[in-house]
Amino acid sequence: MRIHNYSNEKGVAIFITLMLLFLLSLAIAGVLLTAYNYNNICEAQIRRQKALASAEAGIHYACYQLRNNAVTNFYPNCKDVANADTSLSGLNGFSDIKVWVEDFNPPVSGKYIIRTKVTYPKAQSL
Repeated sequence: MRIHNYSNEKGVAIFITLMLLFLLSLAIAGVLLTAYNYNNICEAQIRRQKALASAEAGIHYACYQLRNNAVTNFYPNCKDVANADTSLSGLNGFSDIKVWVEDFNPPVSGKYIIRTKVTYPKAQSL
């Protein structure tokens, strides 16, 4: 007569169950990290698009001012953002939108170089 010892087989079942739970946990962690990163990428893309729209709005604002001869809003010989002619705020939630016209000479009409700069936060503050 042969007697079997089943205690070793029970240990194998527990080991296999623990390994399956570990693999399932890794898969869940991977899915959650992917979803989190995708969310951050989408939010950053939305902020960039809003910043671009705000910068274009600044250019349109300057063109409107120049077409309507509102020369008091622009200064001659403005070369960089430090001496920006106009600072817009509240556009798309941004508070730092600078608009300037380079080599602006009021008596002479013609082509102007209109520049704009928008500073947007890289990360969302909590």
